[in-house]
Amino acid sequence: GPDGADPLTAAIEAAYADLAPVAARVFRRNALWPWPAIGPAVTAHVSGVDEAQAADALAELAARRLIEAVGGGRYGYRPAHRAFAERAAAVEEGVAGSAAALAATIRWYLEFAVRADRTALSGRWTLGPLYRELDAGPHRDPGEALAALCEERPNLVQAVRAAERSGDLESVRQLCEALWALQLKAGETDELLPALRLGARAAERLHPGSEVLGRARTQLGMACLELGRRDEAAAEFRAAEQAEREAGHARGRATALECLGLLELRYWQHGAAYELFERADEVLGTIGADERGAADVPRARALLLRHRGRALRGMGRRGEAVDRLTEALLFFRGTGEAYNTARTLTDLAEVRLDAGEHGAALPLVDEALSLLTEENAAHHLAHLRRLRELALEPPAAG
Repeated sequence: GPDGADPLTAAIEAAYADLAPVAARVFRRNALWPWPAIGPAVTAHVSGVDEAQAADALAELAARRLIEAVGGGRYGYRPAHRAFAERAAAVEEGVAGSAAALAATIRWYLEFAVRADRTALSGRWTLGPLYRELDAGPHRDPGEALAALCEERPNLVQAVRAAERSGDLESVRQLCEALWALQLKAGETDELLPALRLGARAAERLHPGSEVLGRARTQLGMACLELGRRDEAAAEFRAAEQAEREAGHARGRATALECLGLLELRYWQHGAAYELFERADEVLGTIGADERGAADVPRARALLLRHRGRALRGMGRRGEAVDRLTEALLFFRGTGEAYNTARTLTDLAEVRLDAGEHGAALPLVDEALSLLTEENAAHHLAHLRRLRELALEPPAAG
């Protein structure tokens, strides 16, 4: 190495000079962003080789101590090694080549996330074009897809940041939309929040007054709601409703009103919540049979039945709560949507427990547990296990 180079840099340089071309390319191109854990699939895509070659190259780099194993067939860089590889990329790939390699990495994460998100939560409506353009992808069922999203979560958050830094705001907003199942079913929302903020900002710059902005703000609002940021959540949902109204997008407007209702519900404002769910249902009622979003209306109305049942429970109107929840349950069972079937069973179990009907609650809890275990919905399983313990206790006397 050059005179005065520190011993570590000299060692890295010697090891790098010894590499076969494919391994050298893998070393350079994976180093263009601080990815938490690099695997063979993304490496193959960005290096122009197949997955077996990518896995071999990663193993060779690890054997030469240029990268280190972080578990699960994944690897990471120590800072000095990444800095060296990034400099090598600037020299050997040039600015344009390096930018293209980073863009290819972001694109891989976007396509991965859309496919997995679509499988993990297939019932919901989406806006990103890739939801319609991409093939089914490798995940056999919602549980497997959600597990894959969880495993890639740190990389997906970084992909949003990398896209933002690259000025690729369209990928920022599409990546964020593809975090929805992860956000809803897996928790860990605090890790996603910075990315979702970037998503809302990107949507505002690219698509002001549109359903794209409404969707991004609704999603950010849901994260704020989950994290107990009440005022921020309310502001996001109101801004979402305004954007959807400007866009003339009734389906999205109903969702924003539904979310405002969920916010009231979270803070025990049951009457206010119920009114918002009614308003959302009225907006859905304005969508004609041949209008955009018509296909989503039955599911959206079933969700609102479920939420109204929860609000009625809070208002002490138990019989009506059971009626609404039972109607929602019939819909979700009929469409085979396991996640919302389980969520509605949970609500019904809570109404039964309120009434001291522990024997009636237990089978509802057990069915919900078995459905959500298959879905890997860790977020809701802890709550169900607590309900199960309650149901097994004898009801309080009196």
